[in-house]
Amino acid sequence: MKKIGLALASILLVGQAAPTPATSLVPHFALSTSSPAADATVSAVEEIRLTFTQVPQQSSARIRLVGPSGDLIETSELQSDPADGRTVFVSVESTLADGAYTVAWRGIGDDGHVVRGEFGFTVEAER
Repeated sequence: MKKIGLALASILLVGQAAPTPATSLVPHFALSTSSPAADATVSAVEEIRLTFTQVPQQSSARIRLVGPSGDLIETSELQSDPADGRTVFVSVESTLADGAYTVAWRGIGDDGHVVRGEFGFTVEAER
C-alpha cells in the first residue's frame, strides 16, 4: 500500500512539473515607445508618435495633447505609419509654447480590451 501511495505521489509531482502551453506569446496591448519620450525635455514638437506592442484595432487609437493650462491642443487626424502598423501619430498644428504638456492615449488590442494611459513632456525652447 505504501508503494502505491509513493507511486501516486510521484506521478502527481511529475504532472505538476510538466510544462504547460503558454496562453499567449504576444504581449498584451500596451504603449511600447513614444516620441517625444515620457518625461523628456524638448525644444520643439512637430508630431506625437506612439508605438504599441500590437497593431491597434481599426480606428481604435486616439491621441490627445493637453497644454500647460489644461487646454486641448489642436492636432491633425490620427494616422498610421505605413511602415509599421503598430505606430500611430498626429501632427501638432501650432508651435508649442514653453511648459509642461500631457499626452493622453487609448487603443484596443487583439483581446478587445481598451487600454489607456498618459505621459508628460516639457517644451523648453533653446535660447
